Amino acid sequence: MPSFIEVNCLVALLHESIMFKPEYRVGFLVLKREIGLLPTLRIVISAILKSFKIDAESEQIDDKTNKTKTRIKNYFKLLALMYERLQRQYGRDCSNEIMQKVLMEGGQVFFRGFKPLRLNDDLTDFTKIYKNFESNNIVFDVIEESEQRFEIVIRRCLIYESFIELGLEDLSKWMCDIAFNYFSNYHPRMKYIKDRMIARGDDTCHEVFIWE
Repeated sequence: MPSFIEVNCLVALLHESIMFKPEYRVGFLVLKREIGLLPTLRIVISAILKSFKIDAESEQIDDKTNKTKTRIKNYFKLLALMYERLQRQYGRDCSNEIMQKVLMEGGQVFFRGFKPLRLNDDLTDFTKIYKNFESNNIVFDVIEESEQRFEIVIRRCLIYESFIELGLEDLSKWMCDIAFNYFSNYHPRMKYIKDRMIARGDDTCHEVFIWE
């Protein structure tokens, strides 16, 4: 039987605690659904306690990109620790299946930075939203920017690099699936194309947003 402290800790974790971003709260609930309440409690609390003792540090303090990646690594370190503990209990294959669900459901919430377009907005308004959000996650070049087409090449995906460095290589292959699912349903007039993906072995990502 769980102790009184364990039960109360889990209640705090699985409800809308101000300690965690919404995507983490969704992830906790997915774990609870997949493996049960008590295993979730033990994995999550253990990971949280360990995360307090770990902080990624940038090797090049004055480099803005590395500072950004350090922030991302500190953001996802809890995910890495949860994954590590999950593997100890359920093995690699089963853990990957569970974490795919965690990523796909939590990832849709992570993209909340792309606020919905208003009634009279168009692709140029989306372009502003994209640049504002993704400048915190990727290094990219704009190939075309117009009212009908926004095309970019992503030279570095800092989230992907952070996943690799945190030992989440198995999970990184689903990162582009999260984006594809989200943007494919973002707006009825916007078509999303992604035909190169760093997470799938390409040197760059290529994204095109078309306003139809």
